[in-house]
Amino acid sequence: MTAPTEPTKLVVIILDQPQLIDELLTGFLDIGVRGATVIESRGMGAIVRQDMPVFAGLADLFGENTGSRMIFSVMPESLIDPTTKLLEEITGHLNQPNSAIIFSLPVEQFRGIKH
Repeated sequence: MTAPTEPTKLVVIILDQPQLIDELLTGFLDIGVRGATVIESRGMGAIVRQDMPVFAGLADLFGENTGSRMIFSVMPESLIDPTTKLLEEITGHLNQPNSAIIFSLPVEQFRGIKH
């Protein structure tokens, strides 16, 4: 019989300041996050502004943005609060525009690289 393990979460971060990605990933290592996947992304505002000229007048509603990064990491639940604190230390308060979004989801199964 194996010992019970801590609940695992999928943490998703949308970082609106891509120049901060190196600092965030370095901070992950410092707090014990062992891995993450980073994907370049564009939000709805960027798509409306660049790819849908018929809606160009609405672009001002979304603000300027040069792209973002989505970071996915499966981690023990105990690392959620340190990860959120680190993110706010790097980006500033998350309620401000153009900072970041973070949320977590339960992971029912995890196989592969040990987290």
